[in-house]
Amino acid sequence: MEETKFKIEVDGEVKEAEMLKVVSLDGNNYAIYAIDKGDETSDILASRIIKDDEGKDTLVDLETDEERAKIRDIVNAMFS
Repeated sequence: MEETKFKIEVDGEVKEAEMLKVVSLDGNNYAIYAIDKGDETSDILASRIIKDDEGKDTLVDLETDEERAKIRDIVNAMFS
């Protein structure tokens, strides 16, 4: 994923996100990105990057508690 800003649907609403970092872990790539909340703060989110049927990068939700915990540790290390 090369673009730094992109659109993503969160809770049924399309929002603009900014890519902060792509990390590789356990053979998968993960996007760590920020969504501006409009009050000078941002939500930091993470998704797994997969290739869709057309070969384009697509973001999917993290599936397991173990996967979420590993990515949470990476995000915490980035901002501590």
